[in-house]
Amino acid sequence: MAGGNKKVKKAMETIATNINDLPNEVLQYILSFLSTREVVQTCVLSQRWCNIWKFVPTVHVTNETIQHCQKLLDHVIMQRGDVSIDTCHLEFVKYFRRENRKANKWIFHALSVCKVKELRVYIQFQDFFLTITNQAIISGYLRKLELDSVKLEANSLDFTSCPLLEELQMGYCIIYARKIVSKSLKRLKMETMFFEKEDDDGWPCRLHISVPNIVSLTLLGFDGWTPLFESMPYLAFAIVTFNDECYDTCQYSSFWDCGNEDCEGCYAIGDHLNGSVFLHHLSHTTHMELTNDCRMNMNDSISTIFDRDLKWCPLFRNLKTLLLNEWFLENGLWGVLRILQHSPASEKITLKLYMEPKKIVESEESYGTMEQPFVMNHLKKISVKCQKEVMWVKKIIMTLTQFGIPHQRICVKEIPRSSIYWN
Repeated sequence: MAGGNKKVKKAMETIATNINDLPNEVLQYILSFLSTREVVQTCVLSQRWCNIWKFVPTVHVTNETIQHCQKLLDHVIMQRGDVSIDTCHLEFVKYFRRENRKANKWIFHALSVCKVKELRVYIQFQDFFLTITNQAIISGYLRKLELDSVKLEANSLDFTSCPLLEELQMGYCIIYARKIVSKSLKRLKMETMFFEKEDDDGWPCRLHISVPNIVSLTLLGFDGWTPLFESMPYLAFAIVTFNDECYDTCQYSSFWDCGNEDCEGCYAIGDHLNGSVFLHHLSHTTHMELTNDCRMNMNDSISTIFDRDLKWCPLFRNLKTLLLNEWFLENGLWGVLRILQHSPASEKITLKLYMEPKKIVESEESYGTMEQPFVMNHLKKISVKCQKEVMWVKKIIMTLTQFGIPHQRICVKEIPRSSIYWN
């Protein structure tokens, strides 16, 4: 036993010697995989380790209260001098509004002084939101920004002074702004958002999003008007999921052309009056998913958004893969057929059919404006996913074949409803 202890002691001495032989840059890289609190604790190891933590290029604080980590973050952010930060990840629990100023102090110092390249801020405490100071974010180094459970106003969503910012992710955020602007952004993801900006008369405003160089867009549920996207000529990948908190509806008609200028639904679209709000600017995509949240009840806003945009349905010249679910069938098959008609290059189409729509097959007059059959020379497969191939699913398949889709290219796959989110 004594001999075994000697071997262990010798091995530990060897490891310690080997670590101390490493240059500071390597040690800093190794420490970057630890939490910031663990990194700072290494200062007690020896004289050499006293200041190594100050040069570690990451700040990683999670599952801590602002009060508990105040001294720590003051040291590693406010007192690090001109040493830059590659990644800053701040996740706070038990956040209270009185701590808002402290959090903003760290965030903007990291952006303006520490030259942070990747910043993530997350509040994990019930329905409390961190309010980001309403000032422009200015950084010549920021490349990725992730925000969760924060409130943002107009100036903090103008990223024109962040020329390297390529990725923006926001989840469970409240937006008090009319516009999001970034010329450099490549990837935008927004999930469970609250668009709450109002005009001078107290009416909700439609959020405008100007991201002309974006290539990937993900919008997963929001409370408010459907945001209006400006031109996105490089967009290749788009996922849009609506929930039952969407405000869009015509207040005076069911056809989106009421002619009443007091209608917030028809006349709150600016230059896009009575036109397409979102489909038009998705027309360059190669992959597109358009769905509603199947855990929610279908509401009139979701179906009318689709009906309105389809009247000005663009040609999806580049579209290769397409995924739709039942909300496109809420007013019959006309919507799905119109999308297919305008997607001549599609190779794979997936239809998720788990809830029987109100209307399945319309009269022949409903399809009168469509050419029969469709020309889809590139189509390889239409995948129909359903709980069971019941009669209404068979009617949909039959209608697709009537419009020139070969039956052998339609594949029906029965999947339990419990598996809908993973298939």
